[in-house]
Amino acid sequence: MDRSPDQPLALSSTLLMTLVCAIWGGAFVAIKIGLLDMPPLGSAALRFFLTAVALLLWARLQTTSLLYPWPETRALALLTFLFFSFNLLLYLGTARTASGRATVFFYSQPVFLAVLAHYFLPNDSLTVRKGCGLIFALGGLVVLFLTKMRAGHTPTLTGDLLVLSGALANAVYNIITKRAGNRIHPVAVVLWNSLGAALLLGVCSWGFEHSTSFTLSARAIASLLYLSLISAAFGIVIFIWLIQHNSAVRVTALLFLAPVFGVLFAWLLLHETLTGMQLLGVAGVCTGVYMVSSTGAAREQVALTKEAPIRG
Repeated sequence: MDRSPDQPLALSSTLLMTLVCAIWGGAFVAIKIGLLDMPPLGSAALRFFLTAVALLLWARLQTTSLLYPWPETRALALLTFLFFSFNLLLYLGTARTASGRATVFFYSQPVFLAVLAHYFLPNDSLTVRKGCGLIFALGGLVVLFLTKMRAGHTPTLTGDLLVLSGALANAVYNIITKRAGNRIHPVAVVLWNSLGAALLLGVCSWGFEHSTSFTLSARAIASLLYLSLISAAFGIVIFIWLIQHNSAVRVTALLFLAPVFGVLFAWLLLHETLTGMQLLGVAGVCTGVYMVSSTGAAREQVALTKEAPIRG
């Protein structure tokens, strides 16, 4: 298990994770474009299949090990199941609730992770500063998507619970990734996760979307390439590497920036409106993220509960 100390993120790690969040913010737009010509489960299956192929080629070129002893193989199998689960729950839940509600509920995952990390990750306890920062960022996210959280008279409880379950599954996924430490290469994690998700999502698509049209238009291909190569093959690999080498709570707190970038890209590329209230939400998110990921670890000795000493 990884026992690296909880330290503020280095500037290089912060900038790298911010780049990943910008890429994932662009993924919101890419998914919207891809869904114009492809069904959600089928497009996700194809996207993760392309990700697996790209990473397999990279691993062969770099002679990266993809096979591990049983303990690591068992962890990979569990991670693959969770990877498939939170993607499926997100797709199913988003179809049954308002888009703004889905975004807020899914990006509550840093809060879930912070609570779990307090009990399952040594040296990553939930401090007062971290807790306040997470609440501040989540509040900013609610303000950012406030106008899109109204669902009218359509029931949203089922969709909301599905998306929340996906967020919890994603938090557990990140906890297991951190506990595995550096024993599994990030490329191997994402490759096996993507291959498993592609197969399982493909089966789900065949069962539920067999009558839906699937058109590989130029915009659909561009969407698939962005999502598979840039968002997944690059973005998820970098994210897992950052999780392995830094505080999981501090890294995942930056995930709040992904929907912020999504709103900005939608404003720039899809000509969606950007109001003063949304800018206030952006400010809240950025303030909360700064509180969690910046300085304060060395001075903060009072956690919400006292951490037991580590025995070597």
